Amino acid sequence: MNPVNGLKAMLHRVGFAIRESGQALERVGCRLQGIYSFEEKMSRHTTVLPMRYNVPEVPKSAWVAPSGMVAGNVTLGENSSVWYGAIVRGDFQPVTVGNNSNIQDAAYVGATSEFSAPVTIGNNVSVGHGAVLKGCTVGDNVLIGINAVVSENVEIQSGSVVAAGAYLEEGTVVPSGEVWAGNPAKKLRDVKPGEEEYLRSLPGRYKELAGEHSQIMKVLKLKQKEYIN
Repeated sequence: MNPVNGLKAMLHRVGFAIRESGQALERVGCRLQGIYSFEEKMSRHTTVLPMRYNVPEVPKSAWVAPSGMVAGNVTLGENSSVWYGAIVRGDFQPVTVGNNSNIQDAAYVGATSEFSAPVTIGNNVSVGHGAVLKGCTVGDNVLIGINAVVSENVEIQSGSVVAAGAYLEEGTVVPSGEVWAGNPAKKLRDVKPGEEEYLRSLPGRYKELAGEHSQIMKVLKLKQKEYIN
């Protein structure tokens, strides 16, 4: 064998052995760390973020998920919740969320510019997964469906439903007790008596669920402190 080729082959085998040893040490270290295996000890995500000299008002009874974000001039009501990946931005205009209301996973609530209207969400409102609310007013006991889009200067009156995937054009008014659907959204029908009870009970379910998730997060933090200490 050519001496040069022999040296290359030897270095290749030595490099392979070193890499295997390093991977073995990595696995041992992860097992020793326990709860921190394959995880960073410090989360760089900020759930409550001051912006433009405005600090969000989040009462103790409200809950913001670890991956959710509330930023700027935002006021959350008692027992309200902002779920995983949801964003509530009060950087351009104020955002007010009423009591017992929930902003579900991956939803966005906020103004699009300094010329937008403030966002006002009433009590017992459920904003579905992936919904987008921009510069609008939402009354009490309202359900906004999954991936619905509510444009600027829209008013959704109390006790109404915006169906999943609906698109409400700018300036639309959804009267109380109606179901709207489609793109652009139009009145589909009136809310049925059984649905009225559902609108009132749904926020309560999210309140209980938020309490459970909050307790789990507290336990995890305590476990992390035990490992650190």
